[in-house]
Amino acid sequence: MIIAVIILSLALIICAALLLMLKKDIRQLNQTLRIIEKTDTNMRATTGTFDKNIIELCDVINDILDKQKDVIIASQKSNREFRQAITNISHDLRTPLTSAIGYIQMIKSGKTPDDKKQEYLDIIEHRLKSLSNLMNDLFEYTQIVEGKVTQNIEKINICNLLRDIMSDYYEDFVRKNFDVQIDIPDLPVYIICDANYFKRAAQNLIQNVLVHGIEYFKLIVIDNSVIFQNKVSDPGAIEIDRLFDRFYTSDFSRSGNATGLGLAIVKELVQIMGGEINVYIENDLLSIKFNV
Repeated sequence: MIIAVIILSLALIICAALLLMLKKDIRQLNQTLRIIEKTDTNMRATTGTFDKNIIELCDVINDILDKQKDVIIASQKSNREFRQAITNISHDLRTPLTSAIGYIQMIKSGKTPDDKKQEYLDIIEHRLKSLSNLMNDLFEYTQIVEGKVTQNIEKINICNLLRDIMSDYYEDFVRKNFDVQIDIPDLPVYIICDANYFKRAAQNLIQNVLVHGIEYFKLIVIDNSVIFQNKVSDPGAIEIDRLFDRFYTSDFSRSGNATGLGLAIVKELVQIMGGEINVYIENDLLSIKFNV
C-alpha cells in the first residue's frame, strides 16, 4: 500500500512538473508572439518541452511567420516598384511634353528665323508622337493585364508572317547600318494562335532591337520557336531576370524613346497565347526566344 502511494505521489509530482513546464512554455510562446506582433524581428517560436503537440504548434506558428514575412517583403517590393513606375511615367510624360512646349514658345516668340520654324515643328511633331506612343503602350498594357482582350485563334504560317514583318522594318535596319541575317525555313511552319498577338509580339521585339541593339541582328525560326538575336554594347548592364518587368529601369531598357513597356507587353501576349519566352546572353549577344 505504501509503495502504491509513493508511486502515485511521484506520478502526481511528475504530472505537476510537466504541467508547470507546459504553462511556462505557453506563457513564453505568448510573449514571443506579442514581441513579434509589435516589432520588426526575426524571433522564432520555440519550446523547451518534448510535448509533441507544443512542438507541432511551434512549427505551425513558424510556418505562418515565414509566409507572413514573405508577403511583407513582396508587398514592400511591389510598393517600391509602383513608386518607381509612377516616377518613370511622370518622367516619360513630362520630358517630350516640356520639350514640345519649349519649341512652341520659341516659335511664338517671333524671334525664330523662318528657316528654323519647320525644323522646330518637326521636333515638336516627333516629341508628341513619342508621347502618343507612350500613351498607347500604357493603354494596351492595361487592357492586356486586365484581361480585356479577346483572341482570334487561327492556323498561321509564321514564316510568311515574319518575312512580312521584317520587310516593314528593312529601311530602319539599313539606316542604322545593321548586319541583318534571316534564318527562316522555306517550308511553312504552322502554329495555332492569334495572328495579331503574334505579330505584335514580334514587332515589339524587333523595335527593341532597333532601339537597344547595335550592328548585328539575326532572326531564327526553329520548329515552332522564334529567336531574336542581337548584339548589345554593355551586356553586364542587362538584368535578365527583370528584362520583361514593366517599367524596367536600367539604362538598357530606358534610353531614347523607350517606355519600358514593350517587352512587358511581349511577355503578356506570349503567355495569353499559352507560350513561353526565355532570354539569355552569351558574350555580347542577347537572344530572346519564344514559342506558342
